[in-house]
Amino acid sequence: MKNNATIRNATSSDIGTIHQIISTYSEEGILLSRSLDDISHSIDNFFVAEIGTVNVGVITFFDYGDHLKEVRSLAVNPNYLRRGIGSALLQALIAHLRAANTPRIFVLTYTPAFFERNGFTVINMDTLPEKIWKDCVFCTKQDNCTETALEFTAV
Repeated sequence: MKNNATIRNATSSDIGTIHQIISTYSEEGILLSRSLDDISHSIDNFFVAEIGTVNVGVITFFDYGDHLKEVRSLAVNPNYLRRGIGSALLQALIAHLRAANTPRIFVLTYTPAFFERNGFTVINMDTLPEKIWKDCVFCTKQDNCTETALEFTAV
């Protein structure tokens, strides 16, 4: 379905709505929660989708250095699902990261089919030691992880 969302870099005025959209999914255990302070400190890595003046979606990335970036916090307001907004956000982020010559872009997700439709392929989580030592080693689900690791491979 065609959407009429505009994708843009987030600004400090978006922090509250970014937090609200992410919280919708973090309360269900689908996304990691993000504090207002965390969002504020990493606002330069966030993108928002807006329709008119309403923020309807969000995406960000974590920077592991020039060689590796992680897609994080991809979320769309539940009232705007199935309109292609998530894919538009993801493609805008990929374009941004590829323009910066990032060779590896990855994601950990409970919805691998969505990412596969957007040019990602499943990889072994063991190929991401940076992620494992940053987050996974502290996760309560470490020994029973049900997330799938994928890497962007489309050209």
